[in-house]
Amino acid sequence: MTTAEETIFDLVNRLDVPTLRRLCDHAGATLARKDLDAPPRHTPRGTAACQVALFSVPSGIRYLDADELDRLTKAFVVWRDAARTPSIRRARERMRLVYAMLRLSGAKLGEVLAVNERTDIDRTKCTVRFPASHDGEAARKVVMPRDFLDDVERFASAPINRALRGELFRLDPGFVRRKLYEQAKRAGLPPGRVSPTALRHSRAVELLRSGVPLPVVHMMLGHSSVVLTSIYCSFSDADCQRIVSRCVAKETRMKTSARNTFFGAVSSVRKSPLFTEISMTTTTNQEIVAVITNESFDRLGLSEAEPVTALVKAPWVLLAKDENKAKTSARNCFSGKVTGIRGDGVAVEIMGELLDGTPMCALITAESVESLDLKEGDMVWFSFKAFSVIINIP
Repeated sequence: MTTAEETIFDLVNRLDVPTLRRLCDHAGATLARKDLDAPPRHTPRGTAACQVALFSVPSGIRYLDADELDRLTKAFVVWRDAARTPSIRRARERMRLVYAMLRLSGAKLGEVLAVNERTDIDRTKCTVRFPASHDGEAARKVVMPRDFLDDVERFASAPINRALRGELFRLDPGFVRRKLYEQAKRAGLPPGRVSPTALRHSRAVELLRSGVPLPVVHMMLGHSSVVLTSIYCSFSDADCQRIVSRCVAKETRMKTSARNTFFGAVSSVRKSPLFTEISMTTTTNQEIVAVITNESFDRLGLSEAEPVTALVKAPWVLLAKDENKAKTSARNCFSGKVTGIRGDGVAVEIMGELLDGTPMCALITAESVESLDLKEGDMVWFSFKAFSVIINIP
């Protein structure tokens, strides 16, 4: 570390939290601006600059940043582990689970306290169901981390906690608020900044800064209108121009021959010693199956319910003209209509549309077009092997 860097870091350590936040916003904007013309580089997952992270949170929104959330979470763990008797530890673990549900779900306190862990939690799909509330919040299912749901299951299934089954989260609201304030002090945070509402705001800001689309956050929070969710972020004109400019520059760098794109989420994972089979459910409820190496799976860090994009290059798409579903070894086979044919006498590009409206493109030989007697408007089967699917993370 240079002397100049040491001086800068020393100054940063002396700044208060509001000033640090403004500095981070400025640093992010400066980095994005300077990086516009930088050459493309490989960036490991989770370290790439996220454009939506440039937004500013209005001063009226009380929330905790990532470091503060981490400190608060650790404070609850230390508090639980410091219990002197098993009964006290169980009581503290129960409160920690209520805190974790608030922190990870973005739900209101009343919604969390009403959760029945026996009927509202689906461990297979890693979701928690929150019913519609009287104050306008919509019914919804929220994806939660598997390790948290495992903790809930472990606590609820313990014989000694049998009397709490179905009512694990039903604590007194005032008690929950007091414990949040106490652990905020233990974590070195101003107690007035830590509340169930602040945790809800924090989760919303955290997801938006991670690149989760606003409509998705809106659905997760159960807001009656996306306008309510949009209060968490605001963009200046300069921010908007910078973000769009970067996206345009990125588009010109990411030219690819992969012409078929599917958006969805991982629905199941099956592993062998060498390969991993991934099933994803698209936004139109189609199932796409991909097989990748275990090394690729580990590098992507995939898990169930995680958003993914599947790409299939046009030359890898096979066509069959049959009224019944084509018999083929390809795991992915979908019915669609030919919407366009364009060729040069050797190779022919077949454009089509699946029944759900998804555009498709296949590249085959002119001889294949002739043997299939393909014409615009024909119904065909678009198929591709699981090994032909490229999995990306949005």
